[in-house]
Amino acid sequence: MISNDITSAVQQYVLNQTNGAVTDPVNGSWVQAYCEYLGVTEPVNASWLQALCEYFGITAPLYGSWVIALANFYGITTPAGYGTWWMAIADLATPPTTAVLWEEITDNWEAETRNWEAIV
Repeated sequence: MISNDITSAVQQYVLNQTNGAVTDPVNGSWVQAYCEYLGVTEPVNASWLQALCEYFGITAPLYGSWVIALANFYGITTPAGYGTWWMAIADLATPPTTAVLWEEITDNWEAETRNWEAIV
């Protein structure tokens, strides 16, 4: 259960999104830890949250808030029942899925990043 403090909610969000792979904040920031997990190496306008949003293709805050914009990205339209936007995100945001393929040469699952040529 998420406590009422924002840090706990952000931590829960990061643990959820990484399936438990990120276990500690970086420089005291769970959002920075998640960004680095995703390969984002620099904050945007000194904000790791804005960097995370831009990574997901969110280019502007919603109602002046990057947190609300992130919630909207996950289809969350209200923090009602959760107390804060972060608590709603932590509880409702479904981890992104990644397409994978079985690589027969290396015998490993690998992220689907190939460009396939269409034969016409």
